[in-house]
This record gives sequence, structure tokens and C-alpha cells, in this order.
Amino acid sequence: MFNMTRNFYRAMIKEQWKKAAEEFTKEDELRSTLKFPMTTQKDTAWHLAAYSGGEEPTRTLLLLATKFESEEDIEEEETEEVFWKNKEGNTPLHEAATIGNLAAVKLLVEYKKKDMLVKNIYGETPLYRAAKHGQFHIVEYLLDNCEDLYTRSPFNWTAGHVDAPIIHAAIQSENFEVVWKLIDFDESLLKMKNSQDETALQVLANMPHVFESGFAMTLVERFVYWCKNTLISFSPLN
Repeated sequence: MFNMTRNFYRAMIKEQWKKAAEEFTKEDELRSTLKFPMTTQKDTAWHLAAYSGGEEPTRTLLLLATKFESEEDIEEEETEEVFWKNKEGNTPLHEAATIGNLAAVKLLVEYKKKDMLVKNIYGETPLYRAAKHGQFHIVEYLLDNCEDLYTRSPFNWTAGHVDAPIIHAAIQSENFEVVWKLIDFDESLLKMKNSQDETALQVLANMPHVFESGFAMTLVERFVYWCKNTLISFSPLN
């Protein structure tokens, strides 16, 4: 069993996906190895597949995982958090969303949609992490193609014990396409405040380099103008 796990790990590290798949012929061998942490961060084969940045490794693992499983088996596996999370509490979907691996995100959402609402040890969902790291295409896919049950959950809007809002994290990523996407999806995010009692506009005001460098200046100006008008409309005096 040890040799099999070692060979599988080597194949995964070298991105030899077909060779990795060939290591298994029995159900118990597959289940044990896919649950086995392969790095000091307790990443499993699923996490390594997400890190690859491509579709093939995740698709290969899904084909392996479903080879022996019935739908009942998959539902049962969903309760095994140790099997699905690394040291920071990230699921494979967290990691795929963080690095912008859209192909893997689509496959993992289809396989285990409930992971969209799983939080890591920092209180972040996959959508939150995607916004935090400026991954526009991931944010766009999750908001546009998944049911409201998952996308509009308050689990997505804050993270950590300080309840850091997702809109603030998106602004700090400096990818204003992500910011606009979130605003278009739910304008009420602009009313949220962080632990310093700052609104999204105040967070932006504390980032003068965005304006000085001219980075996405047109988009930033539109955002500031939109925020001011929207916040005025939220005022109880109106």
C-alpha cells in the first residue's frame, strides 16, 4: 500500500495523470490513497490536481472516484471533512478558486456543490477566496451559473472573526472587474462595514496608489461615483 501511495504521489507531482490513474484497480486502494495527505500542508491528490491549473488532473480523479461509487457513496463521502480539507481547511474547490482554475472549479462544483458554502479556518468560502484574489472568471462563473441557495448565502459575504466583507476583500485585490461584478449581483454589499467601521468607499480611499498609478482609473472613477450616489440613496434622510 505504501509503495502504491508513493508511486501515485510521484505521478501526481510530475503531472503524469494517466500513470497516476493506472495505479489503481481496486476500490479500497483508491479510497485510501485519495484520502491520504501528500504534503506537509495536508494536501490530498485532489488539492494537487487543483493546483495544476488545468482540467485533466481533476477530471482524471473524478473518473477514478466515480468508478467504484454509487450516488449513495458520494453523499456519504461529503460528510468526511478530514478527507476533503487541507491544513488551512481549504477544500479542493477553495484552492481551484484561489488560483483561478476555472475548469477544475466547474468540475468540482458539479461533483460537490455543497462545498461552495464550506468555510476554511479563516472563515472564507471558495467565492470569497476568488474575490479576495481577484479571480474574475471564477467569481463570474459562481455568481452567474449556480443557484441562489449557494451564491446568495450570507456565508459568502464575510470572513473571519472580524467579519471582513467580501466587497472590501475584492477592492483590496485591485481587480475592479470583480468589484463591479459583486455590486451588480448585490448592491447591498456596499452597505457592509469592516471591523474598523469602514465602508467599501472608505477602504478604497485608503488606497491612494490605485489613483496615483492610474491603474484601472476609469473603472475606479466609475466605482467612486457609483458608490457615492448609492450610499446617498441608502441614507435615511432620503
